[in-house]
Amino acid sequence: MPAVPWWAVLSAAALPVLLVIGWTTAAVRQPPGYDPWADMISALSSYRSLDRLILVCLLAALGVAHLVTAIGLRPVRPLARLVYAAGGLATVVVAAVPKVDSSTPPVHGIAAVLAFVGLAVWPALAVLPLPHRAAPVRHWPEPPGTIRDRPWVLRPGVGYATAVLMLGLGLWLATQLPHGGLAGLAERFTAGSEALWPLVVALTLFRRGRRPAATDKGG
Repeated sequence: MPAVPWWAVLSAAALPVLLVIGWTTAAVRQPPGYDPWADMISALSSYRSLDRLILVCLLAALGVAHLVTAIGLRPVRPLARLVYAAGGLATVVVAAVPKVDSSTPPVHGIAAVLAFVGLAVWPALAVLPLPHRAAPVRHWPEPPGTIRDRPWVLRPGVGYATAVLMLGLGLWLATQLPHGGLAGLAERFTAGSEALWPLVVALTLFRRGRRPAATDKGG
């Protein structure tokens, strides 16, 4: 059986799709004054109630997809999965407490920060070495000395570089708030990278988990 179940790959694949739907909705439904480069996705809730409902459903589905993916990434270090799941849960909270007109509730802002941070740092936590004691399921990375045997997505250089890139994009977003001219673009780059990386990890580990079974069958 694959180390990563098919439903985790499906939920990971849903992440960028949901973001594209959100960006398209933001561009199509808003009045001429809406600028996707300058205005954030949450600006949807500043307009009509239907737009607010679309935004809430989009963010809630995005958060649930992150949670499901975190559950399914069983080869990944538990601490990394926990932080990743916390980022998904924070995204659900962002959906539950949306912006109202031009006002941003404190809970919305705090949850948004926690979501961005959690979804950005888990790649670095995923490459830390596991304890030597036996685990109930097969995990990567293996004990020290076998770094080359790890899937490339769980190697230290890749994990740390990915986390630094995502945190850098998040800092760029922070510099554009509240009225930066590229806040929307920065948010899309940040959210996009945080949605694509789980899919890359899920696909890589899914294929890695299938490889031994295919070899045994062929022998």
